[in-house]
Amino acid sequence: MFKLALKQMLAKKKQTFLIFLGIGFGTMIYIIVAGLQLGMRAYMVEQLLNNTAHILISGEEKYIEKDFVENHLYPDEMVSWVVPPSGKREEGKLGNPQGWFEVLDNTPQVLSYSPRLNVQAIASNTQYSAGISLLGIIPQKQIKISSLEDYMQEGSILDVTGGTNTIILSHKLLKKLGAKMGSTINLSNGVDAPLPFKVVGIIKLGNNQLDETFALSHLKDVQKLNKTPGRITEIAVALYNMDLATPLAKRWKLLSRDQVQGWQEANQNLMEMIKIQDLFRYIITVTVLLVSGFGIYNVLSIMINQKQKEIAILRSVGFSKEKILQLFLSQGLLLGIAGGILGNVLGLILCKIIGSIEFSFEIGKSNNLWVSYDYLIYVTGFCAAVCSSLIAGVIPSYSASKLTPLEIIREHS
Repeated sequence: MFKLALKQMLAKKKQTFLIFLGIGFGTMIYIIVAGLQLGMRAYMVEQLLNNTAHILISGEEKYIEKDFVENHLYPDEMVSWVVPPSGKREEGKLGNPQGWFEVLDNTPQVLSYSPRLNVQAIASNTQYSAGISLLGIIPQKQIKISSLEDYMQEGSILDVTGGTNTIILSHKLLKKLGAKMGSTINLSNGVDAPLPFKVVGIIKLGNNQLDETFALSHLKDVQKLNKTPGRITEIAVALYNMDLATPLAKRWKLLSRDQVQGWQEANQNLMEMIKIQDLFRYIITVTVLLVSGFGIYNVLSIMINQKQKEIAILRSVGFSKEKILQLFLSQGLLLGIAGGILGNVLGLILCKIIGSIEFSFEIGKSNNLWVSYDYLIYVTGFCAAVCSSLIAGVIPSYSASKLTPLEIIREHS
């Protein structure tokens, strides 16, 4: 059956070749768009997870509220405030981090976790100073939950060790302070005397806002600088399956007053943008289906009209309606398979070319666009091409199967 279908298609080489190219180019466009979109999504998610985690457990921030003050200090009086009381009651911190460690150790979905202390500090180097966001980490745990190590320009995250007052600075912050690898800078919490820290690493995250202020040091040294020994403000959790972040976070919220947020909940705006991008990709997929489908429908319709005499001969020598239907459906299937393969090959080649282009600006770890080569992209593109071909071939194939030799002779008599 496929041999006969192929023979009929090759009899009209130009028509067959054009629709073959149409299916291939449609599939290719889908693969390029999907590869770039999913690659950019991977970049954005990695940037977010480097700063947060799959799940972030942080201390509850307590604020001064006007009603609370009035009820506790002036329960029997009417109070009129010139300026209502406001602000934080205290810095957010985890009240029982050890309890969380036990929960995380006993949760099989957890890959690893890292306790951290996030503080604002002032860094100075002779006459230059800058406000920084200083993250205290345990390096051996941090490298298991994020890819920060991949963004190191010099040194390693493992070079910061407890009790040595060592620090890693983002490259723009290093330039702002006029420091370099091996330099000693002074850090202050804004209240106490500054402490000297040695620069043992330079990191470049590719995010301008972060690169202006970001710094890493060992958890113990940050606690010492902040005069808060033993304090932890957050626990960053990595899961084996990041899609489980939301249900696990909801379950853990019931265990404590601490804030527990999955990465999706913490980045609602990004998730909305991802949904829009997914919608755009689905539109491209539907476009591939429609373009391929109309092309195949037209080719098969024309081919059936041109081959009515051959259909009459086939019917007269014993071909059933089902065989005629299979014959023309086979042509649509062959076009879909061939076009899908061509589109996958062209899409892969062009994605490789696009991914190798170096731009003047940096995107994360390199000057190249992030391109996804997820096999599902190519499977989806191929299936879209084949499905559209089969669907488009149903109507003309069914029409051909209904023709009888007598009807064809009457039309051409």
